[in-house]
Amino acid sequence: MVSRTLYKQKVGRFQKKKLPERLLNSVFSSKQVQRKFPVQAALHIALDGALIGILTTVAIMSSVALHSQYLWTKSFTKLETTRDLNRRILESTSIIEGYLLKNQKLSSALVPTKAEDLIYVDRPKPEEIKKSFDKTLKSRLLKRISAFSVKSGY
Repeated sequence: MVSRTLYKQKVGRFQKKKLPERLLNSVFSSKQVQRKFPVQAALHIALDGALIGILTTVAIMSSVALHSQYLWTKSFTKLETTRDLNRRILESTSIIEGYLLKNQKLSSALVPTKAEDLIYVDRPKPEEIKKSFDKTLKSRLLKRISAFSVKSGY
């Protein structure tokens, strides 16, 4: 049996609906719209530019926010690591101090104190420090020279 139809069958191809060209030119022509409605066309152009600007701004601000969040997370991770290391150092220092105090006989000589019991001494003036340093330097030099043995003879 052979079937005869008025339309040729296109197997495996997509059929496209074609709009009449007169409709295409009248509805979708931007030049005609600009001529008929110039204010509305200008408003559409301005709004399109504004939307593109807003989308660009949102994209840039999102990338800045994400990058800032990444840097903050990285810094906070470093801060947590530093705090953990500091805590470990304090613990190990206290363990070592406790061990030394147990093994030395000085712990009975040490007495707990308060801030009221502390004595504050004024800082010496730089001139006095220099004079005392010069005196000690001279005395050390003289002691060294006098400690050398003197060889008799030529």
